[in-house]
Amino acid sequence: MSTPVVPGTAGSPPGYLWRWVWPESRAFAWLLASSAALVGAATFSVVGMLAGNDFVVRAGGLLLLLAATTGVIYLVTGIEDRPSVLQGDDASTFVLRYLPTRVAPVLAALTALAVAALSIGVLERALEPMFLGLALLVAVLVLACLGIRYRRTARLRLSPHTIRVTTRNFDWEFPWDAVDFEPGFDAKGTETIAIRCPRAMVTTRPTPGKTPTHLRPPKDSPDGPWKLAPIMWGVSPNSLFSTLDHLRTDPDLRAELTNAQLTAMLTPPPWQTRRPLDIDPL
Repeated sequence: MSTPVVPGTAGSPPGYLWRWVWPESRAFAWLLASSAALVGAATFSVVGMLAGNDFVVRAGGLLLLLAATTGVIYLVTGIEDRPSVLQGDDASTFVLRYLPTRVAPVLAALTALAVAALSIGVLERALEPMFLGLALLVAVLVLACLGIRYRRTARLRLSPHTIRVTTRNFDWEFPWDAVDFEPGFDAKGTETIAIRCPRAMVTTRPTPGKTPTHLRPPKDSPDGPWKLAPIMWGVSPNSLFSTLDHLRTDPDLRAELTNAQLTAMLTPPPWQTRRPLDIDPL
């Protein structure tokens, strides 16, 4: 089955086509869920206070936490529709920074559970929920610190001649003229872009951390693949794959690429345009 395509967002270079490679979900659904939970929270709270029922009031509080969590997920999911492209060292070099869009909802959920546990512990004067809440807050703090630490060094650099992926765990640079990109999934079901390139043409630099096994190629493979996870860079996986594959075949565009053009390429078309493509091409 051929990959469904649509014209890129306004401002994209001539000839650029946006490809629907992986299934997508609509961020607006999270907004509806958040709004429904917020309405439910207000209703439960008012009814509980009027009836003098503490249980109903607490249920309203839990719904309020649910509304906050789904609201955060909506905001984070929408980031992929508004890519942030930074200027590199020269006019035609651009950078995407690590952005934990898939980790943020987990942190929001853990924070909500921690607040709920602490609240129950205070109201019931029970130590067990309070200890659970504190443990969850510590976990949130540790995960947030790890994410901030990773963000300090993680970069995806696109220059006229090479594509470079840099993190604490690996630093790979590939010449555009020698690469090929293949869409797929890792063992956890996360979207990945496999980069094929003759090993002799890949520049690998030392890093403080160890490269995860599922991202590095087998030692006896002459051409990879090296795995790139689109979710790390705060952009739609389909948009990143479409952009990389288009730039690979157009050296003239790479030499004259502007920030506005790259941003448009990485911005998904409107949902009304994408919705007819909602099939599973992989």
